[in-house]
Amino acid sequence: MFSRDKVSSFGLIFGLFTLSLFLFSDHPEGLSRIGWLTAGIALLMTIWWVTEAIPIYVTGLIPLILFPVFNIFNLKIIASSYSHPLVLLFLGGFIIASAMESSGLHKRIALNLLRLSGTSPSKIIAGFMFTTALISMWVSNTASTIMMLPIALSVIAIFSNQANISNKNFAVPLLLSIAYSASIGGATTLIGTPTNIMLSGILSDSYNFEISFADWFLIGFPIAIILLPLVWFFLTKFSFRVSNKKSDALENTIKKMQNDLGKSSFTEKSVGLIFMLTALLWIFRRTLNDLFNLNLNDTSIGLFGALLLFLIPTGKGTRACDWNTANKIPWGILLLVGGGIALSKAFNSSGLAMWLGSFSNYFYGYELYFLILVSVFLIIFLTELNSNTATIATFAPILIIFAIGIEENPLFFVIPATIAASCAFMLPVATPPNAVVYGSGKIEIKDMIKAGLVLNLISLIVISFVGVLLVNQVFDSETMQNFMSSIF
Repeated sequence: MFSRDKVSSFGLIFGLFTLSLFLFSDHPEGLSRIGWLTAGIALLMTIWWVTEAIPIYVTGLIPLILFPVFNIFNLKIIASSYSHPLVLLFLGGFIIASAMESSGLHKRIALNLLRLSGTSPSKIIAGFMFTTALISMWVSNTASTIMMLPIALSVIAIFSNQANISNKNFAVPLLLSIAYSASIGGATTLIGTPTNIMLSGILSDSYNFEISFADWFLIGFPIAIILLPLVWFFLTKFSFRVSNKKSDALENTIKKMQNDLGKSSFTEKSVGLIFMLTALLWIFRRTLNDLFNLNLNDTSIGLFGALLLFLIPTGKGTRACDWNTANKIPWGILLLVGGGIALSKAFNSSGLAMWLGSFSNYFYGYELYFLILVSVFLIIFLTELNSNTATIATFAPILIIFAIGIEENPLFFVIPATIAASCAFMLPVATPPNAVVYGSGKIEIKDMIKAGLVLNLISLIVISFVGVLLVNQVFDSETMQNFMSSIF
């Protein structure tokens, strides 16, 4: 078994070796020298992302260094990818989430929601899943998993004293359910996970096609509504045998934790109010623009919400959010998203994407749903070994050009594939939520593989078929036609 250090060292050397092959070899017919070098840099980034040769966020900076060196892009042009409006939208969302965690609002929301879940082990798991998914729509899936984990461990500690409930039949499915529902919930909204922002940025920057917060929600939310009960049913009835017997343990735990929290502070109330205002503005942006002749956009709304946190006083010399709180956000994600957008821009401008898309001619005549199933399958299982954001950064441009090559709408491929990138459930390295719950020490890899393999296949079918139907419903025929016309 290779250690992580050996894999990283191999990836570092192999990535550089691969890039050198592209530097010192002739480009193939039909592809420019610039396109050939772009392919080499893309492979270098992919290898380093997969093997974590260096931190994946640092790999996102490679376009800033190598694109200007090889005359692929001017530095000013490529640097704009890292300040893309969607990167700034993520920044606003992170600051709001950071303020929620700092004020304790996230824990109060979780505890109140869990009180509604019931007191049997299977209902407890359902309550944790619903709560985690709901929070993960607005807070990063990593943060939502981290905030739910200590609550889950305290409940597990109480149940471990009951002889009739084993660790395998409660602790493991509970922890897995938190990770899986965080990933599913994160796929529901545009800001829930970096992959969604990544795709939106690629479509906006390269094809001038905007996916609004509401558009994404109308696709992601129904898929989540279908997947969450399926995941719960499979975890509690097939992978593990979870009891339906009622217990007062959860209710006592929740009451104690709520008593420890005390009454809501003014800071909590202020953050909650701003959070609700921001969410409502995101959801009803288009309606407000039409009614009042405004030009609101998701980025400005997110930054406005973040700004309000710094403006509203909550006590003598204190505000709803300060810089020490905001500075705790995962800044590296912003670099990773910016690097993905930069890579996508180079794919298109260099002609590499069009060249790769030319091979799609070999797939003429295949059934559309079969091709979508194959693409979603590849994304899910590639994500098991790779960052989901890095996977979408690499393959979304290829899927777009592939769809163009077979004269199908790219949205049918890239939206299901992007949602699928959040549904890799087999391995701890697949998603941050998987890694967080695995780090609790209560889950073995074989447990995750046992549950995750079948759930991957369930997600594959649901996302592929339901996703295409929803894309057709959310984007009217005129919008779809305009998008196709702009491409062809």
